[in-house]
Amino acid sequence: MEQILYSKEHYSLGMRENIPITEIVRKSDIVVHAQDRISVAYRLMKSNMLQHIPVMDQDRVIGIIGRKDMLRLGFGYTYEGREDIEIGMLDMLQVDQVMDRDLPLVALDAIVWEVAELMAIRDFAALPVVEEGKLVGLIYINDIVLFLLKAH
Repeated sequence: MEQILYSKEHYSLGMRENIPITEIVRKSDIVVHAQDRISVAYRLMKSNMLQHIPVMDQDRVIGIIGRKDMLRLGFGYTYEGREDIEIGMLDMLQVDQVMDRDLPLVALDAIVWEVAELMAIRDFAALPVVEEGKLVGLIYINDIVLFLLKAH
């Protein structure tokens, strides 16, 4: 995974406002580990109404897994409505076989506009947010858009 921390010191665009993402980050302690079965991530997403979950290796964020990653496997369309079959198939693979590793980590002091630009340019729906290397939660592009619409 690319280890770039975008923070106000690292990445300054001179945007209109310096509103930190702390205003909109979704704090969560729900995580999966690289060696977990995809069915574990599926169940966590379903029971907590999540679209993405950070992937950890001990205390370090190493990626993210999303519902779309699982749907790309094709199981969700083929066996729609047959959760027993879906779970059985999702038990065959580990999270690290499907997760997205190529993503930056966002520092908790990053500025909303900067993160919005990064996510738009690189087409990220969600990114892990860290403080001093520790996971704080996730930032979602949809939350940024809603925040910016309300602010302006």
